[in-house]
Amino acid sequence: MKRIFNLIPLLAVLLFVSSCKDKDKEATPQPAEMSKILVTYPWNLKSVTDLSGRAIPQNQLDIVARSLPDMNIEFQAGNKVLARGTGDSQVTNGGTWYLTEDSKGLDINVSMIAGVFGIVELTNSTMRLKKSMPIAGVEQEAIMVFAPVVR
Repeated sequence: MKRIFNLIPLLAVLLFVSSCKDKDKEATPQPAEMSKILVTYPWNLKSVTDLSGRAIPQNQLDIVARSLPDMNIEFQAGNKVLARGTGDSQVTNGGTWYLTEDSKGLDINVSMIAGVFGIVELTNSTMRLKKSMPIAGVEQEAIMVFAPVVR
């Protein structure tokens, strides 16, 4: 009988641990959910990495990529996108955005930052977009890592 009472706390702990899944790491969100995640918060570029996840130094990025951390990117309903300065709310750039038909890409049409960006990860806490860009003067694939700006 004592053995059963010793197993009850162990089973309770196992049940608790198995129910504590990270909700961000679940299956790929559906297009409507992806759109909702995009428009919930503005996004700010935190880093640019190579495909293996190593950070690329700022001095190796082109002028456009270097200026992105100074802006918050706002995806709005109605497929509008705005770039605002981080220190103020002045709009510095704007355009449109659309999810591609297969929802694996984000088509952004903003001057100097136009094109289809591959969606590597899109959760409430991280957006990782893959794009070919000049790094140290050589065009190569890189991943732009964004974090939401919580006001």
